[in-house]
Amino acid sequence: MLIKNTQDLVNFIQDIGIPPYVALDTEFLSEKTYYPQLCLIQIAHGSHAAVIDTLSDIDLEPLIQFLRNPGIVKVFHAAEQDLVILWNDFKLALTPVFDSQIAAMVCGFGDQVSYAQLVKTFTKTRIDKSSQIVDWSKRPLRDRHLEYALADVTHLCKVYERLHKEIDKQGRATWVAEEMLELSDTKRFEFKPETQARKLKMRNMTPRRLAMLHGLVTWREERAKIQNIPRGWIIKDLALRDLVFNPPANLKDLGRARGIGGNAQGRAGQEILSTIQKAQQLPLSECPPVQDTTADEEINGNAIVLLRALLTHVCDKNNVAPKLVASKSDLEQLTLGVETRLSGGWRRDLFGKLAEQLLRGEISLTLSHGKIGIVYRQ
Repeated sequence: MLIKNTQDLVNFIQDIGIPPYVALDTEFLSEKTYYPQLCLIQIAHGSHAAVIDTLSDIDLEPLIQFLRNPGIVKVFHAAEQDLVILWNDFKLALTPVFDSQIAAMVCGFGDQVSYAQLVKTFTKTRIDKSSQIVDWSKRPLRDRHLEYALADVTHLCKVYERLHKEIDKQGRATWVAEEMLELSDTKRFEFKPETQARKLKMRNMTPRRLAMLHGLVTWREERAKIQNIPRGWIIKDLALRDLVFNPPANLKDLGRARGIGGNAQGRAGQEILSTIQKAQQLPLSECPPVQDTTADEEINGNAIVLLRALLTHVCDKNNVAPKLVASKSDLEQLTLGVETRLSGGWRRDLFGKLAEQLLRGEISLTLSHGKIGIVYRQ
């Protein structure tokens, strides 16, 4: 069913009632804009399934109010981008949420299992992926494209129900609840200059350079939002590196910076210079602290090897994806005595306690017939 007007949307919502859950997905374009352009919303429960054309002359408020109902579980696969779009466009903070990819990792389906794999496992159906890369803004929509879009939610209903049973069977409902609660936290969508700065992985930083970098990535983000274009179209990461290590004193110097191009002229150039100058004039005490990299030198490589072995053993034994339990960073921080997500919740019960015992020498690992074992010391 394709919905292109408000009345049909209202009728559909009335027909679907207040179900215990709905499967949701979105189709969007994001190559040329800062904010992804929402093109379709797919929704299904039971025999009710629809593709909502968000680019048509339609008021989506009835759908938004429907989705605000906390009594309805909103089911996605790989929910992150969908949740960001719904927050950006409608300030819609969905709760409760269920992500079938995360739930599948909890149930032992490996790291980042695909939707097609889950559908094949639970429904014995192969999804035709030929329409996966489509310009969803083009109208009219072709029938095969609509069928593909609907399949993203109709099969998801069955996947959700099977995963829900498996989670209950394994007694891991609290694990999943912890993970899904994090998905509903809209603070994750907020821009943080320190997060963008870390992604650039720049070495030999000082507090002053870091202040310039934070200022520049913030300026880039705000300008990208205003113009609604990708941040890389405003100024590339390569240019940011050059500006931080070779800060220009005037527009002429700015024009020599690598990758600046037309940004050296007009208002953009003045704003870049002003941002750099403000950082240069900032009292050192107000500059952001540089992460202490000496701790990296203290990371015991042998300890990491043992922790990885323990993680593999624990996850194999409990049939859960290692990537969901602990990242490389988690293990490194653990060796330094830093509090991580392994310090509490289901991860601590499953792995964190054992990892701490291993680091304290209270347990050791053995290898017998190719299998790892745990020996508790007296």
